[in-house]
Amino acid sequence: MNNLLLKYVLLITYVFLLTSTGNVFSGCWDVQEISSFSFKELDGATVFSFKDAVTCAAISDVVVEIANHSFKTDVNGYVVLPNRYVESVMDGSLHMTAKKNGYCTFQKNVRVMVGTIKDKRFLMSKRLPIGKARFVLQWGKKPRDLDLHLVGNDFHISYRNMRTVAQKAMLDIDDVDSYGPETITLDKIIGSHRYDVYVHNYSGESRIDDQAYVSIYKDNQLDNIVTLPHAQKRYVKILEIRNHNVHYLNIGVDRIP
Repeated sequence: MNNLLLKYVLLITYVFLLTSTGNVFSGCWDVQEISSFSFKELDGATVFSFKDAVTCAAISDVVVEIANHSFKTDVNGYVVLPNRYVESVMDGSLHMTAKKNGYCTFQKNVRVMVGTIKDKRFLMSKRLPIGKARFVLQWGKKPRDLDLHLVGNDFHISYRNMRTVAQKAMLDIDDVDSYGPETITLDKIIGSHRYDVYVHNYSGESRIDDQAYVSIYKDNQLDNIVTLPHAQKRYVKILEIRNHNVHYLNIGVDRIP
């Protein structure tokens, strides 16, 4: 009876977690996935998840190279990396490369702290025509809600401004429950126009930590990954584009002009 009661309590708790925010997991990873990734380390392995930065669909057959080994994602977009491959790295990073036909190659230095891999969730962008750009924000558990903003000559794209401007830019996906992503696609970089990208700590319950980063795709490739600073201010200006050139700033600012 006690075991049945325990299972019932666990089931009710799980359903509550799924429905308490309308489930409405606006991001790519639900409660079950986050818990599975967290507890998998107890089994001596780390789970990496790869999803599409626009649709959140799992990406299968991604070739992942890390720690001098090569893996391939399954139908759920998961790769299981035995912890023995990283136990010798106490504090530092491992270079990871992820490749899939039809997608821009994703490369990142994956952080390792005390033999534990900190980065487990990755987003990849499909290949983009030359002149098009995409900005993908993801982060950790806190702050709960970060907002990505793209400001052009005559538009401002974000969840609380215009979500879409026809033939210019659109907010592809918005997350309000931690982890991300927020993805904005710029249809075409016009040389005579200016473009600025910001991140806003909208929920403001904690400072932006080093789990937050923006992946910038331009000219059909991953141009850069910017790790956000530990900014005291609620806004971070990530970059500006002038005459097709990207200038990376990554500084705290008081507001978006």
